[in-house]
Amino acid sequence: MKIAHVVNSQPKALEEEVPLQEMAVAATEGNSGWYDYVQKLLYRSGGHVRIAFDWALRLAKPRLYYEEGSLMADLLALCPVLYKDYAPPLVSMNGGMHMLLSVVVRRAYVRSIYTRRLVSTPDGGTISLDWWNTSLENDLAADVPVLLCLHAFAGDSNESYMLFMCKEANKMGWRSVAMNYRGCGNTPLTSPKPLHIALSADVYEAVRNIRQKFPDAPVFLVGFSIGAYTMTKYVGEADSGVWPEDGKVQGAVLIGSGYDYSFEIEKISRPAILRLLNFHFINCTWWSGYVKKYRHQFAKDPNIDLTKVRAASLTSDAEAAIICPAWGYPNIQAYYDDINGLKWIPKIRTPTLFLSAEDDPFLGETGPPRPYEECSNNPYTVFVLTAHGGHCAHLPLGSWVTGKAWMDKVAMQFFSAVRVLSAKPGGPLHI
Repeated sequence: MKIAHVVNSQPKALEEEVPLQEMAVAATEGNSGWYDYVQKLLYRSGGHVRIAFDWALRLAKPRLYYEEGSLMADLLALCPVLYKDYAPPLVSMNGGMHMLLSVVVRRAYVRSIYTRRLVSTPDGGTISLDWWNTSLENDLAADVPVLLCLHAFAGDSNESYMLFMCKEANKMGWRSVAMNYRGCGNTPLTSPKPLHIALSADVYEAVRNIRQKFPDAPVFLVGFSIGAYTMTKYVGEADSGVWPEDGKVQGAVLIGSGYDYSFEIEKISRPAILRLLNFHFINCTWWSGYVKKYRHQFAKDPNIDLTKVRAASLTSDAEAAIICPAWGYPNIQAYYDDINGLKWIPKIRTPTLFLSAEDDPFLGETGPPRPYEECSNNPYTVFVLTAHGGHCAHLPLGSWVTGKAWMDKVAMQFFSAVRVLSAKPGGPLHI
């Protein structure tokens, strides 16, 4: 096994690919922040000053795990953002605060501009696709890429990370669309089948719907948190032939995934100072509200006991009471095993970037299963791990918390690199 643990060196683009690299970077590189300028000055003054500056601002390069000499190395040669220092905002003292800044404060600086389309599923369910701004208009070329985003648990298309990602793709001239799980974001629940994280079939319906509207357009995926779990499974299945050819996508960026849901559930089971800080309390409260809102649907399934869901004090109890009987899982562990991203990553044959932070409050710095080996042994995947970034946040140091996140820049630069290699005649991704 060959593990690439890259810290300081970026794979070098071939001489003929230098213009391609500039193309991939041009749309995502903004003006240098104030810290870039100060950093250059201080770095010239000596090693000790440089170390102090890095320590004070928590600057650190991401750690990358991928297979050396592979297709992924060619893609990373076109992604310089991954080889530069990343630091969180000064006011984010830890991963939890970083997440709150993203969810609460950043949300106030972006406006939702969606056009909704409902999509029916073969089992009678309904998902919604919220198209950003002018994405459905015919002014854009037929082959303009489409970015499909999927939200985290208890979220919807109006979360800050969804809005900003769609906005950034649209600024690059792409179409962007946000998918809502069943019953989320005022999407009607039209069957007694609730949302669940392993429901990759709904992602296929979303991709198929996009293909029907824009058959010449490449489709890219971004998943956040549990949305990343779902999309990891989906990409692995699509590349294994589970879904028809119209379900294939050109690239994926999966942010804040836990990779092993059983571990994540165990992690959030640990005692909190206040019950309100216990993620189980938050999750179970959400599930209780979900079943109350759609009790008229769940009453149609005699196998679902709504009182057990409302009485649950653990996430696993709530999910066992509603997901297992509704979807036919024999027990909750069978459901969690179906979600497990570590088993799907080796099956992926689509360029895919996984992004996580060590200070993610859902996982912690020690112990969580991470796809070091899985991504290091798959030429189509890379695992990017940062010291800071919180959960689905990765806000930048230089622009406060009101604009483009570092993760937005990473995603769009990675997708641009995929596009560049796809357009290169004779290249490994040439379409």
